[in-house]
Amino acid sequence: MSTPPSDTSQPDPPKRAPDSNQLKDDLRRVFDSQIPNYGDYNLVFAANEHFQQRESDGARVVTPRYYVVGYRWKPTEIMIAPVDSHTLTATGVPVEINMTNLSHAYRLANGRFEVGTSTGKTFRFGVQPEARFSSGPHARLVIDQREDHTDFDAFMTAFVAMA
Repeated sequence: MSTPPSDTSQPDPPKRAPDSNQLKDDLRRVFDSQIPNYGDYNLVFAANEHFQQRESDGARVVTPRYYVVGYRWKPTEIMIAPVDSHTLTATGVPVEINMTNLSHAYRLANGRFEVGTSTGKTFRFGVQPEARFSSGPHARLVIDQREDHTDFDAFMTAFVAMA
């Protein structure tokens, strides 16, 4: 009877939590999977931490909403793609807002914006230089978007002025 060979392989290293760049890549995949001509857009992570919805019993509940916002200067438009903070997957139909369907665009306090379409869709969101999900398995991770934030802020200044 022979002895089994000894196992000399090393155990798999523990999985590391994704860093900022990996999280950006994951969010880009969510956006790219839904948007035609996705390469034409700059992307930022946006959040509405104060989104309120009604429960079936009529009670109001605050449920954060997260988006990957694609924007481009020419033609001037933004694309808002909802994302799930737990699975990093799309959670709704992306909405394109451009000069043909823009009803309003406002700059609110604390780096937040409100934009709406002529069909009645309205989005409130904030874009921060260092952003994070407030819930889910990625809540402790910071998305470093300082450079993107500066460009997005300049874009939104022009977008609000055009509205």
